[in-house]
Amino acid sequence: MKYYILTLLTFCSLSLFAQNGPAIINDSDGFTNVRLGPGTDFEVIDTLFNEDFFYFKTDGNSDWAKVTAWKGRQIEGFIHKSRIQEVKKLDSKSRKEIIIKVLDRQRTLADNFRAAWKAKDSLAYRTTVKELESYNDTKYDPILQVIPEYFCSTSDIEIIDKFFATMWADKGSANEMPSFSIGDCFICNPDLVLERLNKIIDKEQKELILDHIEWGLMNHFEVDEDGNSDSKEYNELIERIKKERKKASP
Repeated sequence: MKYYILTLLTFCSLSLFAQNGPAIINDSDGFTNVRLGPGTDFEVIDTLFNEDFFYFKTDGNSDWAKVTAWKGRQIEGFIHKSRIQEVKKLDSKSRKEIIIKVLDRQRTLADNFRAAWKAKDSLAYRTTVKELESYNDTKYDPILQVIPEYFCSTSDIEIIDKFFATMWADKGSANEMPSFSIGDCFICNPDLVLERLNKIIDKEQKELILDHIEWGLMNHFEVDEDGNSDSKEYNELIERIKKERKKASP
């Protein structure tokens, strides 16, 4: 399949990794104003709604936090600290609901893209690519940062199964974030990840996920250009991947 390339500035890239988040707003009104400066006297420059992800930096001497969000363009401004709810600090049920919602939507958009490509419908192709790129930037990439922490603390097989299905549906993507996320899941619980992987019958799908895991491991550990590392943990994990590849080979 032809790859689609993310052309927008990836929401969770660059300096955003140095910030806290992803977060959602904590406001009974369902939205909060983003202001030009740290105070109500400053101009409102944009609005964050219930399901918008954003990143933030706090200053201990201020009740306001600087936020960064991607809504078709990068937004930078200030909101009151009381309006911030970091996703990783939600209870397990709430985190799971958010993760499932994003994975399901990403999978649907990826299926739409693939259907348009197969139908050689140029208009639908352009539309679905744009939708998929936008959702990657604003929803999928941010939640990929939440999945490892959630999985490693809960061992929730439903999330891993949905993640595998989403990676398979989204196999036309050049996005590396899913590899980093599943790699971290594998590091904390390789037995369970492999157990769920072995439930997959399709050999191509299994190979694709093994590729994601291996790339995630290589980026997590210090690995040279020849794929070698002095890390005992890395070598043990990569050996398990090699064994799975042999099992999956005809």
